[in-house]
Amino acid sequence: MSTKNWYLSLQYILWGSVGLLLPLTSFPLIAQRFNIHSVAPAAALPLVGLLLVWYLPHLVSPDGHLPSQTIPLLVFAGIAVLSSLFAFLIPFPPFRSANVWNNIREGLLTLGVGGAFYVLTATWINSSKRLMFVLRVIHIGGIVIILWSFWQAVTWYTRQGYPTWMFVLQSYLTSNGRLFDQRVTGLAFEPSWLAHQLNLLYLPLWLATTLQRTTVFRFRVLGLSLENLCLLGGGAVLFLSFSRVGWLAFLCTLAYLILRANLTLIRWSRDQIQKHLHLNLARWIMERAIPLGLAFVLVAAYAGLFLGAGFVLSRLDPRMRDLFRFEFVRTEGVVGYANRLVFAERLVYWQTGYRIFADYPWLGVGLGNAGYFFPQKMVTFGWALTEVQDLMFRKPFIPNTKSLWVRLLTETGVIGFVTFLTWLYVIWVTARSLGRAPDLHQRTLGWAAMLGLIALVIEGFSVDTFALPYFWTLFGLATAAASLPLSPNSAPASPERETSPEA
Repeated sequence: MSTKNWYLSLQYILWGSVGLLLPLTSFPLIAQRFNIHSVAPAAALPLVGLLLVWYLPHLVSPDGHLPSQTIPLLVFAGIAVLSSLFAFLIPFPPFRSANVWNNIREGLLTLGVGGAFYVLTATWINSSKRLMFVLRVIHIGGIVIILWSFWQAVTWYTRQGYPTWMFVLQSYLTSNGRLFDQRVTGLAFEPSWLAHQLNLLYLPLWLATTLQRTTVFRFRVLGLSLENLCLLGGGAVLFLSFSRVGWLAFLCTLAYLILRANLTLIRWSRDQIQKHLHLNLARWIMERAIPLGLAFVLVAAYAGLFLGAGFVLSRLDPRMRDLFRFEFVRTEGVVGYANRLVFAERLVYWQTGYRIFADYPWLGVGLGNAGYFFPQKMVTFGWALTEVQDLMFRKPFIPNTKSLWVRLLTETGVIGFVTFLTWLYVIWVTARSLGRAPDLHQRTLGWAAMLGLIALVIEGFSVDTFALPYFWTLFGLATAAASLPLSPNSAPASPERETSPEA
């Protein structure tokens, strides 16, 4: 094998490792080496290898340009650095022995990790062969998540517990080694992170491939592709995670698909009336009656969908048994009602973050620094919550806002917040354009990115870290697909024969 083929093979091995290791959110080897408490994606290890082996040489080559979609992200990164530098001019309240510089460094590192997943995905995939390869290894990683999660569920519901060997294995895979009663966690740090990775990478891909009837495998069972089966299994795993935000995020993606289908129905109804009737009455029906009637039906249907989901949730999850007892809002206030739903802590974190933002609205307090202000800005009710007390007095790290959106406002200010949203808007425009592309795989990735963006809006209220690689990877796939010269109407499944990773 020539030196060039060895070099290409090494790239494929590294990217294959990245895709297969994506399910591991808090790998002990990384967490212990860098003293990270939770977010330590195992895929970052081969990603660093790919960065050194391929990206740095690529960057200085004549073809080493970045996609235009990265420009707002680079601007945001610059604002984050600027905000963190200006943070040294802020008089920080003391918080145990926490070091400001260490928190800023860790915050910038997590942003760098997330950005690296996006940039390397968007730039390494420069051919249809590479795209198919990356999609296959990502799907295989998702299959591992499903199988291990099902094993956890079957073990719990048949034994009401887990054998010792499962705890030992989980301790090698996650930094906390925990398995949760009645909730599957897959290969993630906790069930909510399992829901996060499903909603922001795997389920959008499986749902989009199902809608577009594409696949990257030849495998079939009763006419169903592997991605179709993964969608069913992934949906079941999401349900078994009992992540309320995860359920809501997936429900919103389904609502978006239903809305798109309904808009298509409205346009079709108008066309049919216009085709068969040419009277003033038809024009009035077409312009007023049909849109109003369908709008009423849609609002009622969506309200029923969300109320039905809430009813099911209140019956399945003990935390939500008081969901429809709205008298608690009147007697105990919004925070008291949220406390009955075991949700008050999140509201307290968000409210505290907003108070910090109100004091430093333009550039915030720098990445990783919001927690220093929690003792001053915490609402009184928060001090009565057990989780808040543990975070403030017993945990070895400073608190955070538990929301990506609140964190952006608090730590990078309105300037950073708007810039980050600008990047997401650029990704949305790219995804919309891909969703109308003639190539089936491009169209699939466009739809997947749109569904992932919708899920991110909801998931952003639950997870606040930049280091989890799932939405970065999904948006990187869409960015790469937007620049690929794929042939129109390409076959949905046509694995290419090749003697080496690239001819």
